[in-house]
Amino acid sequence: MKKLMMSLMAVVLLSTVASAKTTEKAPKENVNVKTMTYRLPKTNTLVKVTEEVKESKGQLTHCVFVLSFYDYDTAQLVGTHTSDTYTSGGCGSFFRACRAFWGV
Repeated sequence: MKKLMMSLMAVVLLSTVASAKTTEKAPKENVNVKTMTYRLPKTNTLVKVTEEVKESKGQLTHCVFVLSFYDYDTAQLVGTHTSDTYTSGGCGSFFRACRAFWGV
């Protein structure tokens, strides 16, 4: 019985390893992330701004702008907002527009 259990465990282990080797690999992306933190005037809120650029070779650029709102005293997350777009160029103008809209 002990040999049977050992054999069964070996088969399960080998099949797990074999299936892990056959999983599809995600395409490599060049990711650039920039994070800044601001305290909003006249409020008790911190805003963390994250600008993420994902560039795929020969494809469009994915621009992601994330605002995370935190209570200044407790550092608890109050809310988030995410904006994203795809461009054939850089993300600079998209990020400037988002910062201007939110006042950060």
